[in-house]
Amino acid sequence: MNARRTLATASAALLLLASLTACFGIPTPGTGGGTGGGTGGGTTTTTTSISGTTWTGTDSDGDTWSLEFQPDHTIGLQYDAGAKFDDTTDVWAQSGTGVTVHVEFTDGNIDMTGVYDGSSAMTMSGSFTGGSFTLPLVKS
Repeated sequence: MNARRTLATASAALLLLASLTACFGIPTPGTGGGTGGGTGGGTTTTTTSISGTTWTGTDSDGDTWSLEFQPDHTIGLQYDAGAKFDDTTDVWAQSGTGVTVHVEFTDGNIDMTGVYDGSSAMTMSGSFTGGSFTLPLVKS
């Protein structure tokens, strides 16, 4: 019986500690949340989301791209000034400054990674079966 009471007390203390920790407002990466703002040190990093933006560029193979990072995490794509595509299989993700893109073409998939630092330019590194490329992009 005493062990049950000790376990219950420990569980209640852990729950209280978790509740109090949540009150401190620890910022979530990628949301721009920070508790700084005064003087006395501490640095906050703000990462801006690329959601809702369009980027264009020409890759190292000479192909032109237009990528629209849609809020539902799909990609609106125009490739080599051809037809526009908006398929649910073409997706993007952002974690902090890291950006990943997956595009499914009829002749194979392309995966790209890049770093977005909040500026109006970023370079993606792409790979496909049998090759790779770089894609410098500029925000339109």
